[in-house]
Amino acid sequence: MNILNYKLSSTNELLTARIGLLATAHTINTLSLSNTIDQHFPALGSNCALKASTFINTLILSQHEGGQCLDDTTHI
Repeated sequence: MNILNYKLSSTNELLTARIGLLATAHTINTLSLSNTIDQHFPALGSNCALKASTFINTLILSQHEGGQCLDDTTHI
């Protein structure tokens, strides 16, 4: 079993609401989801555009946090 080596210092803030994002982000990285997404979605012609993997990963994390629209991604 591979244990994550993340350490959190003691705090009085409520971290429970967003602590699950760490596990989700680690799973995305472990599965190389970004590479898979970028292989299957065409590259955009604009130099200023986001990669498909950046957009989809942000959307996944936003929905995991409870976001309902793209404007809710500002917390990430």
